[in-house]
Amino acid sequence: MADVQQPPADFLAQVDAATIVPGQIALWYIGGAGFIVRTPSTTLYIDPFCGPSIDENWVRGLAPPFDPARIRVCDGILSTHEHLDHCDPVALVPMLTSTRATLFGPATSIEMAAGFGWPANRLHALTWGDSTTVGDIKITTIKSVDPMAKGCNGYVMESQGIIFVNMGDSLWYDDIGKQMAPWKIDAICLSVALNPPGETLYMSEIDAVRIARDVGAKVLIPHHWDLWQRVALDPRRIATVAPWYAPDTIVRPTRFCQRISLIRAGEAIAIGL
Repeated sequence: MADVQQPPADFLAQVDAATIVPGQIALWYIGGAGFIVRTPSTTLYIDPFCGPSIDENWVRGLAPPFDPARIRVCDGILSTHEHLDHCDPVALVPMLTSTRATLFGPATSIEMAAGFGWPANRLHALTWGDSTTVGDIKITTIKSVDPMAKGCNGYVMESQGIIFVNMGDSLWYDDIGKQMAPWKIDAICLSVALNPPGETLYMSEIDAVRIARDVGAKVLIPHHWDLWQRVALDPRRIATVAPWYAPDTIVRPTRFCQRISLIRAGEAIAIGL
């Protein structure tokens, strides 16, 4: 069995103390499709997953990133769909009392969170085409295609003059370029992992770079490639095929608990730590 990557002991303190300047959005990868997103004034959690391995087929390659009872700064929570690594009671039950955040997600996630004890006044169901605002982040829900989920959302987020997308565990679909045509996408976060024989659970590296091409993304941020040991994928595979499909796109794979900064630089996007 592979070694399980561990988070820094003071990870949440590092995130809360980090400097975010105007014109910048910072993302910390917390495993799966999960991120902590910070702007100069807003902190958003996406798909926090702090639960254990599920069974012998789904063994974590990344340890839980933090103790959710210790979260102190959180203005909103997004769930992309109802699977346990995206709508996790081990994370969400403590976050009910450790934060005052509202949880947003598809109706299936909202139903699950209500079952965890979340009150209706802190739950907000979003369907494709809906928009909401958390602090200075505008969030628009778009079509996501995950055949294994009962309901799923992708999210276009706009702040600091930057537009970035998290598609959860969506697979490739033909009209994704048309779905995102209203926006000039600076960065897109996509789930990529190794599909076992006879199964399509995640996007392949080729699917991911095709999406980056079709939506015109300046930056592709592959995620989920390291969460589960059985389907772990070497992210260098994505960078290898990208020049054939999306030669103008920067590929920046996630690294556990490490920061990616998106920085507006005129029409371009700079990537920093």
